[in-house]
Amino acid sequence: MRVNGKLSEPFMPSRGIRQGDPLSPYLFLLCAEGLSSMLKNVGPQFLARGVRVGVHSPWISHLLFADDCLLFTQASERGSQRLMDFLNLYQRGSGQLVNMSKSAIFFSNNCNESDKEAVKQSTGIQTEALCEKYLGLPTAVGRSTKGAFEAIPAKICGLMNGWGEKKLSCAARETLIKSVAQAIPTYSMSCFVLAPATCQKITSSISNYWWSSGIDHRGMHWRNWPDMCLPKSQGGLGFRDIKHFNLAMLGKQGWRLMVTHESLCTRVLKGRYYPNYDFMSATKKKGASHTWRAILAGRKVLQMGCIRRIGDGTTTNIWRDQWLPGGVGLKPLCRKDGAVAEQVSDLLSSDGLSWDDAALDQNLVPLDAAAARRIPLGRSMVDTWA
Repeated sequence: MRVNGKLSEPFMPSRGIRQGDPLSPYLFLLCAEGLSSMLKNVGPQFLARGVRVGVHSPWISHLLFADDCLLFTQASERGSQRLMDFLNLYQRGSGQLVNMSKSAIFFSNNCNESDKEAVKQSTGIQTEALCEKYLGLPTAVGRSTKGAFEAIPAKICGLMNGWGEKKLSCAARETLIKSVAQAIPTYSMSCFVLAPATCQKITSSISNYWWSSGIDHRGMHWRNWPDMCLPKSQGGLGFRDIKHFNLAMLGKQGWRLMVTHESLCTRVLKGRYYPNYDFMSATKKKGASHTWRAILAGRKVLQMGCIRRIGDGTTTNIWRDQWLPGGVGLKPLCRKDGAVAEQVSDLLSSDGLSWDDAALDQNLVPLDAAAARRIPLGRSMVDTWA
């Protein structure tokens, strides 16, 4: 063992760690890192490459989330036996034993009953999970998300029924609504687009509780709810508009796809839905998942505020992309007669470090040309979103 940068004498531990000890999470992470490294190095040759959602997407052999570990392998007796051999190897190296009675298995729709039974007998895992929900989200959503998220407004109503008995002040009700009631659907809204009926149920319950201290009886609503969602500086109370907040959360997911190119989520979705172009140019393919449709819905929010930061200008279109800070709609006002340039790179000098004044005057009207000249160059070698 290395202590303060020096190797210490070997020793045999004689005491365990109590439950709740602050050191326990670190030891768990060390073991989980060892398991992950084994799966990366040995898994592709020993188990199988795992699963992938498209020919351009990476293979995934395992996923780690909190204290859950998801392993992917072939649904066959050979694949399950290799999985058990691998877990036994990990057990001998770490001293941790996998509890099969607390483990669960999930099969795709393509597996037949004989393969399922063979895998169950080989692994000793009889419980099938992930059929309805995982981490509070549905694992399978039908054509509409209306029925999948009916539990959210029901949960909010149950909470506010208990609050109504306390006869709280306006300040207390405002705090409860903002910190609890409107925070409950946040996780779901970051992955799915809630149906309009679901958003309306949530809004109605919150509005009734605010005006009447309960949801069972309707009090006088002195202001429209959209007015209540305005900032306090504009005469509102700063409540969230559920539908708009849903789109904002999905827009945040889209922004992560634009800026974190090396993350696993980005590589999986890019390989599946837009392998040959960027996220802002991606389209909604037939048979796309609900999550991808939701992210595309949030992309509309990004398009309202994103702008291209010019590097070499080769990937930014002059007339379609938003790149001109001083222009109306962040784009040139109009195409000037005789304009031939299409990419921003056509407006740059040969070294790419300054603007070509002749090209600007030939392709852009004077107002847009002046706005383009104010854009600094040389900050990056590639165009990025900002």
